[in-house]
Amino acid sequence: MRILVISHKPPYPPVDGGCLATLNMCIGLADAGNEVFVLTLSTPKHPSSIERIPNDIQRKINFEIHSIPLITNVFGYITNFFFTRIPYTIQRYKKNSFKWIIRRTLRYSHFDVVQLEGLYLYPYIKGIRKNYTGKIAFRAHNVEHQIWQTLASEEKNRFKAAYFGVLTRRLARIEKKVHKKVDALVAISQPDLEWFTDNGFSKPSICVPVGYFFKNRLKDNAYKASDKPVICYIGALDWRPNTDGLIWFIDWVWPRIQSMIPDIEFHIAGKNASETLAERLMIERNIIFHGQVADSSEFIQEYPIMVVPLFSGSGIRVKIIEGMFLQRAIVATSMAVKGIEVVNNEHILIADTPESFAETVYNLVKAPHEGKRIAENAKNFAYQNFDATVLASKLTNFYKSLLSNDL
Repeated sequence: MRILVISHKPPYPPVDGGCLATLNMCIGLADAGNEVFVLTLSTPKHPSSIERIPNDIQRKINFEIHSIPLITNVFGYITNFFFTRIPYTIQRYKKNSFKWIIRRTLRYSHFDVVQLEGLYLYPYIKGIRKNYTGKIAFRAHNVEHQIWQTLASEEKNRFKAAYFGVLTRRLARIEKKVHKKVDALVAISQPDLEWFTDNGFSKPSICVPVGYFFKNRLKDNAYKASDKPVICYIGALDWRPNTDGLIWFIDWVWPRIQSMIPDIEFHIAGKNASETLAERLMIERNIIFHGQVADSSEFIQEYPIMVVPLFSGSGIRVKIIEGMFLQRAIVATSMAVKGIEVVNNEHILIADTPESFAETVYNLVKAPHEGKRIAENAKNFAYQNFDATVLASKLTNFYKSLLSNDL
């Protein structure tokens, strides 16, 4: 099959979970015998170019990257709020130049399936339909409105809370009618799939989680206690749920851990931290801020214990899957593991209060054998459930059935 993947941000470099989810699925689809083409935007927030993509990936996937000056400002928010019902988070990606590139590509090339990576591509569906008669699949990375709904309920500034509420309703409206525009749904998590089917999506659908490749293991990553107590965190620091969770951890959990283990170090990696957050991370005692790292796997493998504090969001936390593959002991909140069928105290450790989170980390540091047990179970679980090659074959078979009208 010839599959056109359209994404609002470049899969490479895989600087966050969303990018990695797109990249690994594209590679998997190519390895499964499909011809894969990627049309994507490059923005100041997510820059990329053909020259940055390794040759081995370019040999598998055909990329076309279109750069746009994506700018968000107060004027944009205000005009969007009063003069359109389209969420600003989506409208800002609507560019006539990219619409023209999609139209040109569809007119002069044949594709069996067009796969849209997330809700941000929604404004382009009408134009795709005008120039393409094949199947369109919507790959839902999240149920977007649920993220903003949680943020609205937790926001203390009443003006921001009101705006988040409007954004929530606008996103929900689009998510509830997306089934009218596409032919199939590919959800990254089972809870997300169930939300869409419960809200009117009756066309062919499938849950295909984020996959990971065994070959991405860079070295012997068996769980080993460090010479000194150390934990790590990695996540995009321009995503509100991540920053809220990290700040909660630093405010409420980190002091408790330090009181029990004074010499412990906390290593943090993440892109696009605000100036305020970056300054705080650099002055906090025993916190080492690495900024954006070149390779997330290399970073994760340096530290035996990984923390994932998260209280809002949807989809699947790709970094948890990566951490499990790399045999790390992970402490996370219940929200962070949503959509991943792990068992607490077997594959991962779940803690939702400052006291329990701190105590769990303390116990892992003081009992390396327990961390090793959790990490080994996590690795085995990941191998059984998140093999990117197997998942891409599953999606390929789904598309073949879709094209043959067997679904």
